[in-house]
Amino acid sequence: MLVDACLLDDPKWYAPLAEALAPRPGERILDCGPGSALRALYCADRFPDSQFVAVEFNRRRITKAFKRASSMNLSNYKAMTFEDARRTPFGAGSFDKALLVLNLHGLAPEDKTKNLRELRRILRRGGIVLAADIDQPKASREDVILRLTQLFYGAEATKSHTSGTWPKYLTEAGFTGVRRLSEHPIWIGRMALIRSRKQ
Repeated sequence: MLVDACLLDDPKWYAPLAEALAPRPGERILDCGPGSALRALYCADRFPDSQFVAVEFNRRRITKAFKRASSMNLSNYKAMTFEDARRTPFGAGSFDKALLVLNLHGLAPEDKTKNLRELRRILRRGGIVLAADIDQPKASREDVILRLTQLFYGAEATKSHTSGTWPKYLTEAGFTGVRRLSEHPIWIGRMALIRSRKQ
């Protein structure tokens, strides 16, 4: 999708995301959202003692990632796709950490909460979620992405992103310690990186 592509092509917010993730040996980490197949592949190569599972809804990105993965011979990488993020094939407590990148801005409020509750189910107790998504603009050009998103998904989906209050859905889904780690101006938008925990 055009909006996601604009943000995925700008690497400014990648470094703080990787730094906050800080994979430890033996951890199993879920990466969910646009670009996850290639992002998790990069992480799997960089952190060989951690396991990475990507859930990517773009089949072309998965095909591209599989081609790269086959030449890299990585045993700690897996990528898959499925239709409904509200019901995943993973068991309860399957992951130590999760990345949720550009997953919420296109969802109606009730679906934001449902997706996050499912994510909470598949995280172990004490597990960490890092959510990166479109945030409140602070400069005139930074509202372009939000206006495009509103055209695609409607005002109700983007309202909490326009106001910068979208992290509240993590709290509503039962996560604790919700806090902003950083904000990043991205060409025609702004991204925020949010950390929370399953207690």
